Amino acid sequence: MNNAIPTQAQIVIIGGGIVGCSTAYHLTRQGYTDVVLLERKELGSGTTWAAAGLVAQLRQNQEMTNLAKYATQLYATLEEETGVATGWVEAGAIGVCQTEDRRREWLRGAAMARAFGIDMHEISLKEAEDMVPGMSSEGLVSAFYLPKDGQTNPLETTQALAKGARVKGAKIFENTLVTDIKMKNGAVCGVSTDAGDIACDIVINCAGMWGRKVGKMVGVSLPLAAAEHMHAITKPIKGMPTVFPCVRDFDGRTYFKSEVGGILFGGFEKVAKPWGMKSIPESFKFSELSEDWDQFEVFMDCGLERFPALENAEIRHLSVVPEGFTPDNAFMVGEAPGIKNFFVGVGMNSVGIASAAGVGRAIAQWVDQGYPEEQLWPVDVRRYFPWQQNTQYVHDRVVESVGILYEQHFPNRQRTTARPVICSPLHERLKANRAAFSMIAGWERADWFAPEGVEPEFKYDWREPNWLAYQKAEHMAVRESVGMYDLTSMGKYIVQGPDAEDFLQKLCAGDMAVPVGKIVYSPILNEKGGFETDFTATRFAEDTYFIVTAAGTVVRDYDYIKRRIPADARVTITDVTHGYAMLAIMGPQARNLLQELTDADLSNEAFPFRTAQEIDLAYARPWAFRISYVGELGWELYIPSNFATGVFDAIMEVGKKYDLKLVGMQAVNSLRMECGYRHWENDITPEDTPLEAGLGFAVSFKKGDFVGKAALMAQKEKGLTRKLVQFTLEDPQAKLYANEPIYRDGVQVSQITSGAYGFKVGSAVGMGYLENPAGITNDWIKAGKYEVMVEGQLIPATVNLRASYDPKGERTKM
Repeated sequence: MNNAIPTQAQIVIIGGGIVGCSTAYHLTRQGYTDVVLLERKELGSGTTWAAAGLVAQLRQNQEMTNLAKYATQLYATLEEETGVATGWVEAGAIGVCQTEDRRREWLRGAAMARAFGIDMHEISLKEAEDMVPGMSSEGLVSAFYLPKDGQTNPLETTQALAKGARVKGAKIFENTLVTDIKMKNGAVCGVSTDAGDIACDIVINCAGMWGRKVGKMVGVSLPLAAAEHMHAITKPIKGMPTVFPCVRDFDGRTYFKSEVGGILFGGFEKVAKPWGMKSIPESFKFSELSEDWDQFEVFMDCGLERFPALENAEIRHLSVVPEGFTPDNAFMVGEAPGIKNFFVGVGMNSVGIASAAGVGRAIAQWVDQGYPEEQLWPVDVRRYFPWQQNTQYVHDRVVESVGILYEQHFPNRQRTTARPVICSPLHERLKANRAAFSMIAGWERADWFAPEGVEPEFKYDWREPNWLAYQKAEHMAVRESVGMYDLTSMGKYIVQGPDAEDFLQKLCAGDMAVPVGKIVYSPILNEKGGFETDFTATRFAEDTYFIVTAAGTVVRDYDYIKRRIPADARVTITDVTHGYAMLAIMGPQARNLLQELTDADLSNEAFPFRTAQEIDLAYARPWAFRISYVGELGWELYIPSNFATGVFDAIMEVGKKYDLKLVGMQAVNSLRMECGYRHWENDITPEDTPLEAGLGFAVSFKKGDFVGKAALMAQKEKGLTRKLVQFTLEDPQAKLYANEPIYRDGVQVSQITSGAYGFKVGSAVGMGYLENPAGITNDWIKAGKYEVMVEGQLIPATVNLRASYDPKGERTKM
């Protein structure tokens, strides 16, 4: 390693664990040679060294799966490239199921794996026992095999990545502590260390469980905390092979891998033990924590069931080390919001070895071109809010988040710790009406409403969750009468100033040069024409626009827009999310109900679709937007927050006459699915264009230049090769959620982007992209025979070029 640190570098990486070394390695592969990596002690001495070294490919979404898949490719060749032994072996993995519910999850997981290009299939219990001598299948109902999963030596792999980076020019300094990060004009400009200062253009935080502390140096919220993670290693056991497939028993919360003729086993307990919340000892290096055999008991119990030889085996060592975990059990990657040129790759949630290769590559791409090659929203650091670095919140959530990895991953599974955080002004009203609450971005939202005599508690199931009947009633009320839901959680910004129109015209694909009171649905595109976000913008005044975006993307969208305001532009953006409550009144009777509460003329002629007016309603003056995300006549009311309860009470009172029903988020989702309304992150992403997504109507090609226009023009001229369509299943009992494989004429061609049950159409509804390199046409789409894989069964499906419900979109304009 180098001795004297330089005074200047282009890029400084903080942290020499496997993520930091991977980032240095991949930056040098992008052609960057002026890279300095600073490690507070020795490479891999934080948590990397004690990892089990498992490289499991299948993760909870395609984005994280792709990152892990890449690791199996890189680690397999790293030793040959660098000359440093990594211990890589393609041992495979077996997932075992103790219950039918777990088998259903793994059947869906196998289908998802197939959609993601991973070999995963069900095997017999006898085959599982043959692959893993000494394993007992007693009490199991099924097993699944992933032949391409692997194992590697974490410390040796880190050293190989470090050598690969050094060979290409990177400089690595151990025993160098970063004490501060310098900023100028909203951007990082250097770091201070105990060995001197380094001026630089870019700083990358790969500091592992110290990542939150490093983030605070520049005021960036990185909600992560360490928790104890443990595994035991036995001495050699007679008859155990040197290498066998890793065994994962999610029901027993335990994994097993081969370890020098013995067994290494540990897992992810339901109630974890956060550690180091106040501080981490300065001397921490290759350190272990005190043994806790009581905490380890759940893994020992499972071990004795799955490997009976453990009864007489001798435990050589119980390893207890801290690892960094995040509130949602997904890591944080990307350029941090609110500051330029500060990137992060932290909070690995015990999958750092498997994910480091992909994370390092993604950060290198992000640094090089301003974005990664594939969208990474599930792990994007901008999904987190500033308040989430609150110490008590992080502590309480980490108690639960450690166990998320091995829990039952039912659809709509809710977290139970660190709640409530943010409540709508109407929360107590909704609670009194028996709402069961879900949570997004800290907001408590009514998910569904329980009738009298039923507790508003979630009971999860892959096929018939307990809220399905109540969701149907809410869904049908909106379709046939009138319903009301609270979406105060939606993000809201004011963009204003003399140059507001000109700025938005260049940023947005839609035409923003509209009269006051007009609502515009518009994408914001990247240079490739893909969706960076989509929102509605309502012109409040000549110099003022009111923008509404999704609750979960408030930080991301705000940061994306603000970064693109020219320095000399007379434009500001202000987050006013908490200043307005939002109530949506939707359904055929919405006009009649609201007309009794206002003297404003709500007729089609006086109040057309996609327009907004400030109206009198009860004792308030809300903005009424005639817009809908559920495909029915209705208005969204944006109410100054301190007036919200009065408006709610007035609507509920008049609503008795119209059988008004309160509606939760589950019904909102199933309603939008029937109408084919897209959802950013699932159906539209930075990799999808409006033309492919069937949203060309939202693009104004007649106006001047805007970001992404050239790419869309080229796509129009060349012709489309992929298109988003809707599917309805012919089996009325089957359920769609997301990532189920789509088959055309017996060949797997795509996967469901999002799904729900369509109660009005009487079947599950899902969307997905179809692709034909020779050109996609409606005739080609309709000529195919389609099926969707659900829990291991191919279910015939009908393809819809337009929405299965109200295909012409007439009901919103009644």
